[in-house]
Formats: sequence, structure tokens, C-alpha cells
Amino acid sequence: MANKQSLNKQIFKKWWFWVAAVVILGAIGLATGNSEKQTDTSTKNSSQTATTLATVNKADYTGKEALVAFKDLKAKGYTVTAKYVNENLPDYKRDLTHSFDGADLTSCSDRLGFDAYIVGDVAQTGDNIAIALKDVPTNNQTCPAGTTDDRS
Repeated sequence: MANKQSLNKQIFKKWWFWVAAVVILGAIGLATGNSEKQTDTSTKNSSQTATTLATVNKADYTGKEALVAFKDLKAKGYTVTAKYVNENLPDYKRDLTHSFDGADLTSCSDRLGFDAYIVGDVAQTGDNIAIALKDVPTNNQTCPAGTTDDRS
């Protein structure tokens, strides 16, 4: 048993052992590096060929009911965020994206709950659209056309 331990210790002292170790590790590194470069290239090629959605005409959405505009853009395949910006407090931004995602256009209570928000501005970057909302208070108590009166 002592011979095996001394043999193992002696192999680490041989110059050819370390040369072989460096060559093997270098070969592994080159093989791994090439596959990463190929993956990178294929990712770039697929993103370059990916089609983007059409540029949105701001005038089609500015001044419109925000929930309706949000749902329309989502239905067309855009990634949409909706944030209310208070004109009196410019640093105050309320993100309504998740609330709008959960709202139903055919629900009277959802539409009346969000009808005070209108689209103030639309910014597009590729397939991502950011809607800046304005608050226009209303006392509307009538269900919009095409909705079901689900108020309690």
C-alpha cells in the first residue's frame, strides 16, 4: 500500500504528466468554446430573421380609453406596459399593466373601473409598447356597449 501512495505522489512530479494535463484541458476548452460560438451565431441569425410587428400609429390610440387600447395592442401580439403618470407629480408613476391584464373588456365593472384612464402617449421599441396614461375623471355610471352588467 505504501508503494501505491508513493507512486501516486511521484506521478505528480513528472513533467510529462503536467504537459499531458495542460493539453487535455486545452482540448476540452477548445471543444467547449466552439460550441458556445456556434450557439451564439445561431441565436444571432434567428433574432435577425425574426419578424417584428408593424409600427403603431400613435394617433390611433392617443385619447382613447386605455383599457380598450391596451387589450387591442395585446391582441395584436405586442408586449404592452401601461403606466399612469401624474402631471402634478411627475415622479409618481403607477404601473397598471397587471391590473389591465386581469381586466375583462366585456365586464361593465372592469370598464367603468378603468374608464377614467385614457392614453396620453404611446412609445414603441420593436414589439414593446409603453402606454402613458392620463387620468380624466368621469362620473359615468352607464355600462359601455358590448359589456355585461356585472356590478353588485
